Amino acid sequence: MPIRLHCLVDDIDFDRQKLIQKLNEYKHRIEQLERYLDGIKPTRKNTSIYINENSPYQSRRDLFETEIERSIQDEWIEKAKFSFDQAELNEEKGNTEHALDYYSDAAELYLKAFKEYPNDTEEKLYARQEFMKAIDKAEQLKAQQQKATQFLSPRTRSSSSVSSTMDQLSNGSRRRSSSTSIQQQPTDDVMTQKLSASEIEVLKHTSSVNNNTFLPWIDETDLKEQFSYPTKFLDPMGSLALSEKQQEKFGGWRRPCDIMRHPKLICCISSTSIIQDIVTDCSFVASLCVAAAYEQKFKKQLITSCIYPQNKQGLPCYNPNGKYVVKLVYNGIARKVVVDDLLPVSREGTLMCTFSTTKGELWASIIEKAYMKLMGGYDFPGSNSGIDLHCLTGWIPEHIFIHDKYFVPDNVWDRILDGMKYGDVLVTIATGEMTEEEAARLGLVPTHAYAVIDITVIHGKRLLQVKNPWSHKRWRGPYSHLDSNIWTAELREALSFDPDAAEENDDGIFWIDYESVCTHFTSIHLNWNPELFTHRWVLHSVWPEHVGPKKDVYSLAYNPQFSLKVNVPDKKPAAVWLLLSKHIMVTEENTDYITLHVYSNTGGERIYYPDNPFKEGTYVNSPHILVRFNAPPGESDYTIVVSQHEKERSLYFSIRAYSLAPFKLHEVPIKYSVEKKIHGQWTEQTAGGSASNVTYLNNPQWKLTIPPTPNAELLLMLEAPKGFAIHLLLVEGGKRASSVSVRDILAESGPYRHGFCYCQLDHIRSGDYTIVASTFEPDLLGKFILTVASTTQLYVEPIPLEGAGMFKKVIHGEWIVGYNAMGCPSFGNYSKNPRYLLEVRELTTVKVRLQSINSESVPSMNVTIYEKHPTELFGKEVATSGPYTNVTQGVATNEVVLSQSETGYIIVLATHDKDVAGEFTAIVYSDRPVNVTKDR
Repeated sequence: MPIRLHCLVDDIDFDRQKLIQKLNEYKHRIEQLERYLDGIKPTRKNTSIYINENSPYQSRRDLFETEIERSIQDEWIEKAKFSFDQAELNEEKGNTEHALDYYSDAAELYLKAFKEYPNDTEEKLYARQEFMKAIDKAEQLKAQQQKATQFLSPRTRSSSSVSSTMDQLSNGSRRRSSSTSIQQQPTDDVMTQKLSASEIEVLKHTSSVNNNTFLPWIDETDLKEQFSYPTKFLDPMGSLALSEKQQEKFGGWRRPCDIMRHPKLICCISSTSIIQDIVTDCSFVASLCVAAAYEQKFKKQLITSCIYPQNKQGLPCYNPNGKYVVKLVYNGIARKVVVDDLLPVSREGTLMCTFSTTKGELWASIIEKAYMKLMGGYDFPGSNSGIDLHCLTGWIPEHIFIHDKYFVPDNVWDRILDGMKYGDVLVTIATGEMTEEEAARLGLVPTHAYAVIDITVIHGKRLLQVKNPWSHKRWRGPYSHLDSNIWTAELREALSFDPDAAEENDDGIFWIDYESVCTHFTSIHLNWNPELFTHRWVLHSVWPEHVGPKKDVYSLAYNPQFSLKVNVPDKKPAAVWLLLSKHIMVTEENTDYITLHVYSNTGGERIYYPDNPFKEGTYVNSPHILVRFNAPPGESDYTIVVSQHEKERSLYFSIRAYSLAPFKLHEVPIKYSVEKKIHGQWTEQTAGGSASNVTYLNNPQWKLTIPPTPNAELLLMLEAPKGFAIHLLLVEGGKRASSVSVRDILAESGPYRHGFCYCQLDHIRSGDYTIVASTFEPDLLGKFILTVASTTQLYVEPIPLEGAGMFKKVIHGEWIVGYNAMGCPSFGNYSKNPRYLLEVRELTTVKVRLQSINSESVPSMNVTIYEKHPTELFGKEVATSGPYTNVTQGVATNEVVLSQSETGYIIVLATHDKDVAGEFTAIVYSDRPVNVTKDR
């Protein structure tokens, strides 16, 4: 707890002014004491952390000590100095309350040390002076505060709850435009974006990783993290799981102050000083190496900017309290990873994790521990450097497969050379599987990641300087230290490389030609600086497991889709990059194969068929998928589709867009507010096939009713087994459609397609409509799902089969030339056509259908029912199929109600033309038993 000023002053047994006077007399001696306590520091003339590390490699035993004797007073002084530095940092940033807390902590610790040191010692005098300095600072800060009732308020703790963090995310200021014009979306920084409720829910859900919770990073609270504690900080989440190799040699968890005399977080940034130990994280260590090489070359913070606490210069600093916070980009956003400084050591007392050969330096070990915590422990199964560097830096990962058919070596080289020249890209390379003999001959490690720390062209030869994160075992081919013929004096001088000295000291660093990389390595991992793009934006979403089919080979209807509209003001095309990042909650479950497809000229609308993408993605189980293309001058529009090879679980993801031109990105909404799903099947009675089959009228049909509405949009979708070619049709009427002409069609799904089809109407009037679902081949039996969606209320009901619930009489007959193929009445012998006597005993509803057996050449036909006249051949016409028509499905009368008649009724079956021979079938449907006989 903070202590009040008067309590502190009462503990001093002499006057404050005399104390200050006395302390001034010992100024020189105090400075000596400071140097003793702090260890040897670089002079002010050379305070840069970017120093070339040319010292020879020290043995591991020289780097660490088994026992460090430190007095409790020394620990208090070290903690007090840390608290004082943090107080000054917070004061500079205007965090007054936190500054007061840290000054209070420093004063309390200096006071404790002062009481314990022997009288008349330099240490005691130093403690007094620093105590008074902390009090003076606190008093000055106190005077600036408006609150006069209390000197130091209780410490404000940064909340670690998921809800409070998510509340802060939702209170950002993302600038969204309601205008239809393309607006600039300048950044993907969550601090300038107001996230939607659904996005917050996604980020909240995916904060749980490997049974731990890692909240999104919020500058407002996380830059005020508490780093000062009465006792050494211990991670409440417990120790990390160790790998098998670590367990074999494990001697315990030790803090840096236990094995290092003067621990520092950073002494100098150097890619050559980092060594991978027995943790299987070569890709991660290679990532540290290239990031360190970048900082060393360009004098810009990259990897070191993610570690906290930091000092006033913005550099990470050693915390004697043992607590560190590392900012890592994971599951779509920068996240806060808290670790203590307990590190695994062997029984010999040496570190069993990534470490630096610079004595006392910790940054690599601390960052690795944070990353291993995120990944579930030191028993990390491995990754690739593109993934690791994105997590460490947020730079855009690009995975290039060297042996892919689309790999163009010259183009890739030019991009790498240009990118590394200007510090825009980080490069690592990886080997694939190889035999032990091949690995030994080449000096390479199978399935291993290597850091590319330099690149150059000498006399037209393309060369890369590469480091094995093991810091030993090097390339043995062209341009290696063994290739003595190639290393001329000129080349040695140009590359500052001495192969003779290198042969004596294997540090894992070597030169290799680009052609050998393309031959013996399998992957190139590039991570690009996102600040290359002036316009950036990010969206977070989820694809629930229950939405859509397991595979989207035939239908994209349920895939997450995004509208991208780009406005290129220049006359040259502008680069557009899209990064899909899968959220992974359990490391072992990263088995989903995902990709991005891009469709152009879509108006940014939803895509249903997967045909002909502008950019077709490749399915990989990487967490990151990058798609690159150039947008042409002017305005262009695209639909971006997230796809999975086979959906096994809900997919949480983020999609980022980067461009040199203004763009607008948003998720394509589901515009249909009403949706009805109908599960049906084609049976022996209803599998009628396409309209070229006589049984087409038997296909499943539904009556769709749209109530009165000013404007409605309609979507119909049909899903079926992938072997079924299917079709959807919409016509007016709301009654069973026995046949369809082109003029009757309101909407259809186009040619028959396998597995999925759809049709939609942007404007549909209120009324009754008929939906027909058919397969191309008849007699295909199987299940289907019909989806009817609309922007307004709708009603759907099945239409019964023709004659459903009625009695059926089937007539088989034939038109014979010269006998009964007499044609229509115009030919004068109409009465000689096939005719049948229909006898009705009571009021009966009747319908008659006539069909030609020869479906390939259907004649124009007609069926008519007449009253039978007592004296004449035909009486009154009571029902007819209408004009003569040659429809495959035949012709039919409407349902007609016939009363009982003593003479009965005559059914005439005729073709339009005379002398048209062929077999026919006539079906008489009735709701009461009737008698049908051939009329003599």
